[in-house]
Amino acid sequence: MPGGATEVLLHGEVQKEIIASALADDFGVAAVFEPSRVVLLERPVGVGEAVEEMGHRAPGPSGFWATIGLRVAPTGRPTGVVFDHETELGALPLAFHRAVEESVHAAMARGPQGWAVTDCAVTMTRSGFVGPVSTAADFRGLVPLVLRRALEQAGTRVYEPCHEFELEVPLDVLAETTARLSTHRAEIAEVVQAGAAWSIRGSVPAREVPEIQLWLPDLSRGEGTWWSRPDGDRPT
Repeated sequence: MPGGATEVLLHGEVQKEIIASALADDFGVAAVFEPSRVVLLERPVGVGEAVEEMGHRAPGPSGFWATIGLRVAPTGRPTGVVFDHETELGALPLAFHRAVEESVHAAMARGPQGWAVTDCAVTMTRSGFVGPVSTAADFRGLVPLVLRRALEQAGTRVYEPCHEFELEVPLDVLAETTARLSTHRAEIAEVVQAGAAWSIRGSVPAREVPEIQLWLPDLSRGEGTWWSRPDGDRPT
Protein backbone atom coordinates (compact mmCIF):
# COMPACT_ATOMS: atom_id res chain seq x y z
CA MET A 1 0.00 0.00 0.00
CA PRO A 2 1.10 3.66 -0.40
CA GLY A 3 3.39 4.75 2.43
CA GLY A 4 4.73 1.26 3.05
CA ALA A 5 1.71 -0.11 4.94
CA THR A 6 0.60 -3.72 4.52
CA GLU A 7 -2.90 -5.18 4.52
CA VAL A 8 -3.57 -8.55 6.15
CA LEU A 9 -6.75 -10.61 6.11
CA LEU A 10 -7.78 -11.64 9.63
CA HIS A 11 -10.64 -13.64 11.14
CA GLY A 12 -10.47 -11.90 14.51
CA GLU A 13 -8.71 -9.31 16.64
CA VAL A 14 -6.67 -11.98 18.44
CA GLN A 15 -4.76 -12.62 15.22
CA LYS A 16 -3.47 -9.05 15.38
CA GLU A 17 -1.82 -9.80 18.72
CA ILE A 18 -0.32 -13.02 17.36
CA ILE A 19 1.14 -11.29 14.30
CA ALA A 20 2.47 -8.37 16.35
CA SER A 21 4.14 -10.76 18.80
CA ALA A 22 5.68 -12.83 16.00
CA LEU A 23 7.06 -9.77 14.22
CA ALA A 24 8.54 -8.42 17.46
CA ASP A 25 10.05 -11.72 18.65
CA ASP A 26 11.32 -13.06 15.31
CA PHE A 27 12.30 -9.89 13.45
CA GLY A 28 12.45 -7.09 16.00
CA VAL A 29 9.73 -5.19 14.14
CA ALA A 30 7.25 -3.15 16.20
CA ALA A 31 3.98 -3.34 14.25
CA VAL A 32 1.33 -0.64 14.61
CA PHE A 33 -2.15 -1.70 13.55
CA GLU A 34 -4.90 0.63 12.40
CA PRO A 35 -8.48 -0.20 13.43
CA SER A 36 -9.80 -3.29 11.64
CA ARG A 37 -12.44 -2.98 8.95
CA VAL A 38 -14.80 -5.61 7.66
CA VAL A 39 -14.11 -6.74 4.09
CA LEU A 40 -17.28 -6.63 1.99
CA LEU A 41 -17.99 -8.12 -1.44
CA GLU A 42 -19.99 -7.12 -4.49
CA ARG A 43 -21.98 -9.49 -6.70
CA PRO A 44 -23.72 -8.56 -9.97
CA VAL A 45 -27.49 -8.31 -9.76
CA GLY A 46 -28.19 -8.71 -13.47
CA VAL A 47 -26.48 -8.92 -16.85
CA GLY A 48 -24.51 -6.00 -18.24
CA GLU A 49 -22.66 -5.56 -21.51
CA ALA A 50 -20.39 -2.88 -22.96
CA VAL A 51 -18.13 -2.49 -26.00
CA GLU A 52 -15.46 -0.03 -27.10
CA GLU A 53 -14.43 -0.07 -30.75
CA MET A 54 -11.53 1.56 -32.53
CA GLY A 55 -11.56 2.78 -36.14
CA HIS A 56 -9.57 1.24 -38.94
CA ARG A 57 -7.12 4.11 -38.92
CA ALA A 58 -7.66 5.65 -35.50
CA PRO A 59 -7.78 4.49 -31.90
CA GLY A 60 -11.07 4.24 -30.06
CA PRO A 61 -12.64 7.15 -28.15
CA SER A 62 -10.57 6.21 -25.10
CA GLY A 63 -7.33 6.49 -27.06
CA PHE A 64 -6.48 2.79 -27.20
CA TRP A 65 -5.68 0.79 -30.32
CA ALA A 66 -7.97 -2.03 -29.29
CA THR A 67 -11.56 -3.24 -29.60
CA ILE A 68 -13.09 -4.99 -26.61
CA GLY A 69 -16.63 -6.13 -25.78
CA LEU A 70 -17.39 -7.64 -22.38
CA ARG A 71 -20.52 -9.14 -20.82
CA VAL A 72 -20.93 -9.65 -17.06
CA ALA A 73 -23.45 -12.09 -15.61
CA PRO A 74 -24.01 -13.52 -12.10
CA THR A 75 -23.15 -17.16 -11.42
CA GLY A 76 -23.75 -19.55 -8.55
CA ARG A 77 -21.57 -19.53 -5.45
CA PRO A 78 -18.74 -19.91 -4.89
CA THR A 79 -17.34 -19.57 -8.41
CA GLY A 80 -15.22 -16.44 -8.04
CA VAL A 81 -14.66 -14.63 -11.34
CA VAL A 82 -14.85 -16.90 -14.39
CA PHE A 83 -13.44 -15.59 -17.68
CA ASP A 84 -14.61 -16.91 -21.06
CA HIS A 85 -14.83 -15.73 -24.67
CA GLU A 86 -17.32 -15.92 -27.53
CA THR A 87 -14.80 -14.59 -30.00
CA GLU A 88 -13.15 -16.96 -32.44
CA LEU A 89 -10.21 -18.80 -30.96
CA GLY A 90 -7.05 -17.18 -32.27
CA ALA A 91 -8.79 -13.92 -33.16
CA LEU A 92 -6.34 -12.17 -30.84
CA PRO A 93 -2.64 -12.89 -30.49
CA LEU A 94 -2.02 -14.94 -27.36
CA ALA A 95 -0.30 -12.03 -25.59
CA PHE A 96 -3.33 -9.80 -26.15
CA HIS A 97 -5.75 -12.52 -25.02
CA ARG A 98 -3.73 -13.01 -21.83
CA ALA A 99 -3.68 -9.25 -21.27
CA VAL A 100 -7.49 -9.16 -21.46
CA GLU A 101 -7.97 -12.06 -19.05
CA GLU A 102 -5.40 -10.79 -16.54
CA SER A 103 -6.86 -7.28 -16.69
CA VAL A 104 -10.39 -8.58 -16.08
CA HIS A 105 -9.29 -10.33 -12.88
CA ALA A 106 -7.28 -7.30 -11.75
CA ALA A 107 -10.15 -4.88 -12.41
CA MET A 108 -12.59 -7.03 -10.41
CA ALA A 109 -10.61 -6.22 -7.27
CA ARG A 110 -12.61 -2.98 -7.04
CA GLY A 111 -16.22 -2.81 -8.21
CA PRO A 112 -18.55 0.18 -8.70
CA GLN A 113 -19.21 0.38 -4.94
CA GLY A 114 -15.57 0.03 -3.93
CA TRP A 115 -15.36 -3.68 -3.08
CA ALA A 116 -14.07 -6.76 -4.87
CA VAL A 117 -16.59 -8.31 -7.28
CA THR A 118 -17.05 -12.08 -7.18
CA ASP A 119 -19.26 -14.98 -8.27
CA CYS A 120 -19.76 -13.86 -11.85
CA ALA A 121 -18.83 -14.74 -15.42
CA VAL A 122 -17.07 -12.23 -17.65
CA THR A 123 -17.29 -13.08 -21.34
CA MET A 124 -15.31 -11.38 -24.10
CA THR A 125 -17.87 -10.76 -26.86
CA ARG A 126 -15.84 -8.58 -29.23
CA SER A 127 -12.14 -8.11 -29.93
CA GLY A 128 -9.97 -6.40 -32.49
CA PHE A 129 -6.48 -5.02 -33.03
CA VAL A 130 -4.34 -3.36 -35.68
CA GLY A 131 -0.91 -4.81 -36.24
CA PRO A 132 1.72 -3.69 -35.62
CA VAL A 133 0.20 -0.65 -33.88
CA SER A 134 -1.80 -2.38 -31.12
CA THR A 135 0.00 -3.55 -28.00
CA ALA A 136 -0.92 -5.55 -24.92
CA ALA A 137 -0.87 -2.24 -23.02
CA ASP A 138 -3.80 -1.02 -25.13
CA PHE A 139 -5.89 -3.98 -23.95
CA ARG A 140 -4.74 -3.62 -20.34
CA GLY A 141 -5.79 0.01 -20.40
CA LEU A 142 -9.12 -0.50 -22.15
CA VAL A 143 -10.46 -3.53 -20.25
CA PRO A 144 -11.12 -1.72 -16.92
CA LEU A 145 -13.09 1.01 -18.71
CA VAL A 146 -15.31 -1.43 -20.61
CA LEU A 147 -15.72 -3.70 -17.60
CA ARG A 148 -16.77 -0.79 -15.38
CA ARG A 149 -19.52 0.16 -17.83
CA ALA A 150 -20.73 -3.45 -18.01
CA LEU A 151 -20.82 -3.72 -14.21
CA GLU A 152 -22.69 -0.44 -13.84
CA GLN A 153 -25.29 -1.67 -16.34
CA ALA A 154 -25.62 -5.01 -14.50
CA GLY A 155 -25.77 -3.37 -11.08
CA THR A 156 -24.06 -4.83 -8.03
CA ARG A 157 -25.21 -5.61 -4.51
CA VAL A 158 -22.87 -5.44 -1.51
CA TYR A 159 -22.62 -8.40 0.87
CA GLU A 160 -21.13 -8.55 4.35
CA PRO A 161 -19.63 -11.60 6.11
CA CYS A 162 -21.69 -13.28 8.83
CA HIS A 163 -21.02 -15.52 11.81
CA GLU A 164 -23.04 -18.48 12.99
CA PHE A 165 -23.40 -18.21 16.76
CA GLU A 166 -24.52 -20.14 19.82
CA LEU A 167 -25.23 -18.25 23.02
CA GLU A 168 -26.24 -19.42 26.49
CA VAL A 169 -27.71 -17.00 29.04
CA PRO A 170 -29.53 -17.33 32.41
CA LEU A 171 -33.29 -17.88 32.23
CA ASP A 172 -34.21 -14.40 33.51
CA VAL A 173 -32.31 -12.39 30.87
CA LEU A 174 -33.68 -14.03 27.71
CA ALA A 175 -35.96 -11.15 26.71
CA GLU A 176 -33.27 -8.49 27.11
CA THR A 177 -30.71 -10.67 25.34
CA THR A 178 -32.87 -11.25 22.26
CA ALA A 179 -33.80 -7.56 22.18
CA ARG A 180 -30.14 -6.56 22.18
CA LEU A 181 -29.29 -9.15 19.56
CA SER A 182 -31.94 -7.69 17.28
CA THR A 183 -30.28 -4.26 17.49
CA HIS A 184 -27.16 -5.95 16.09
CA ARG A 185 -29.20 -7.39 13.18
CA ALA A 186 -28.95 -10.95 14.48
CA GLU A 187 -31.26 -13.53 12.90
CA ILE A 188 -32.32 -16.00 15.59
CA ALA A 189 -32.92 -19.52 14.32
CA GLU A 190 -33.65 -21.38 17.57
CA VAL A 191 -34.21 -20.74 21.28
CA VAL A 192 -34.14 -23.83 23.53
CA GLN A 193 -34.15 -24.15 27.30
CA ALA A 194 -31.10 -26.09 28.50
CA GLY A 195 -31.45 -26.67 32.23
CA ALA A 196 -31.03 -23.36 34.04
CA ALA A 197 -30.16 -21.46 30.86
CA TRP A 198 -31.50 -20.56 27.43
CA SER A 199 -29.55 -21.67 24.38
CA ILE A 200 -29.86 -19.30 21.42
CA ARG A 201 -28.64 -20.11 17.90
CA GLY A 202 -28.57 -17.89 14.85
CA SER A 203 -26.45 -15.72 12.57
CA VAL A 204 -25.16 -12.19 12.89
CA PRO A 205 -23.00 -9.84 10.77
CA ALA A 206 -19.32 -10.31 11.60
CA ARG A 207 -18.88 -6.61 12.38
CA GLU A 208 -21.39 -6.90 15.25
CA VAL A 209 -19.65 -9.76 17.09
CA PRO A 210 -17.11 -7.66 19.09
CA GLU A 211 -19.87 -5.41 20.45
CA ILE A 212 -21.97 -8.38 21.55
CA GLN A 213 -18.99 -9.90 23.33
CA LEU A 214 -18.51 -6.63 25.22
CA TRP A 215 -22.00 -6.36 26.74
CA LEU A 216 -22.70 -10.08 27.26
CA PRO A 217 -20.72 -10.51 30.55
CA ASP A 218 -22.54 -7.64 32.29
CA LEU A 219 -25.98 -8.62 31.03
CA SER A 220 -25.55 -12.26 32.02
CA ARG A 221 -23.74 -11.53 35.33
CA GLY A 222 -20.73 -13.38 33.96
CA GLU A 223 -22.74 -16.56 33.33
CA GLY A 224 -23.24 -16.15 29.58
CA THR A 225 -21.20 -18.09 27.04
CA TRP A 226 -20.63 -17.18 23.40
CA TRP A 227 -19.36 -19.21 20.46
CA SER A 228 -19.24 -18.16 16.81
CA ARG A 229 -17.55 -18.93 13.53
CA PRO A 230 -17.50 -17.43 10.00
CA ASP A 231 -20.54 -18.61 8.04
CA GLY A 232 -21.26 -17.10 4.63
CA ASP A 233 -22.61 -13.61 4.03
CA ARG A 234 -25.78 -11.60 3.50
CA PRO A 235 -26.76 -8.40 1.66
CA THR A 236 -25.96 -5.24 3.58
